[in-house]
Amino acid sequence: MPQNYTQPGVYIEEISTLPASVIQVPTAIPAFIGLTMKSPGPLFHQITSLSDYQNLFEDDASTSDTPQGYLGISMRLFYANGGGEAYVYSIATNTADVTKELFLSALTDLRNMSEPTLIAFPDAVLLANGQDQVIAAALKQCGELRNRFCIIDVPAADALSSDNRVTALRQLVGDDDLAYGAAYGPWLEVLSASESDSMMIPASAAIAGIYAQVDSTRGVWKAPANVTISGIVGLSQCINNAEQASLNIDPSGAGKSINVISRFIGKGCLVWGARTLAGDDNEWRYVPVRRLFIMIEESIRRATAFVVFEPNDANTWIKVKAMTENFLSDLWRQGALAGAKPAQAFYVNCGLGSTMTPQDILDGRLIINVGLAAIRPAEFIITRFSHKLQEA
Repeated sequence: MPQNYTQPGVYIEEISTLPASVIQVPTAIPAFIGLTMKSPGPLFHQITSLSDYQNLFEDDASTSDTPQGYLGISMRLFYANGGGEAYVYSIATNTADVTKELFLSALTDLRNMSEPTLIAFPDAVLLANGQDQVIAAALKQCGELRNRFCIIDVPAADALSSDNRVTALRQLVGDDDLAYGAAYGPWLEVLSASESDSMMIPASAAIAGIYAQVDSTRGVWKAPANVTISGIVGLSQCINNAEQASLNIDPSGAGKSINVISRFIGKGCLVWGARTLAGDDNEWRYVPVRRLFIMIEESIRRATAFVVFEPNDANTWIKVKAMTENFLSDLWRQGALAGAKPAQAFYVNCGLGSTMTPQDILDGRLIINVGLAAIRPAEFIITRFSHKLQEA
């Protein structure tokens, strides 16, 4: 808008020619909840390295994997597998003090934070009862906020050893918001700090590190699977193909998939599954599809905040449509969306008669319709062979 000048002279005005843009939000910033050797207070503390964790939560790094919970040694696997920025909440310093209420209180505090995009609580397996309530609360938070994803551990080192235990595990995760979480097992075998013996720990922190690694090198749309887990010496169980079949696809029809970590000759222990707990859902079956939509939805939500209280007219609609299309075009060029050209990969609609009625305008609603063709992982590679008859 022109300024009111009162004194003769030469004045310079800068005119912005760059349109508003959508910036991709971070996708792999976990919030860890569990036991620590010392507690700097009941808050989520930001860390960016293993040394940050040790300085805040450990008395002596050489004894940090004494069995007072699993979080300390789990953080080593998080950073060994590509982890970076994270938040840590200490609920206690002694296993005897662990209760479901402490986990639920931490989740309540986490609800008010916008930075974390993953939730993991390896020490929830220590709960004699109430682990189902902790998982349900975490999934509910993810489903309501729609900006984070939950990594869930199988409840014991031998949890996949029988059908009864697997059924109990599937009952543990409940029935709601299953698309916002994924379960992983079996547990991982790691060496102690002295390397004189080993211990079994839940896998969630290592998986969070792999999420971060894959997101940074390939993108959130790439399945965090077929990746070797670093820093371990083995697994608590070896799952054969027949056993994995009933874990990957729930034979009961409830769709509660469990992603198996398997050992392969010459490759080590690989994450060999990429399904959410909604394993039978055609839309949200795969972890990368759900997390891609989380990233896109949150990125657009934050970027369009400037539109609040702007005139609800064609000029604003064009700005919003253009910035959203530019963002999605860039994702398509990176390989996040399927289609030979942008028109096949996504659409963005915004306007009167298209996404809004005159009543919507009167009610102050600006409605944007976005459709995406997400890339889905090739889970089953089928190569068909046949004999070719001799022709001469």
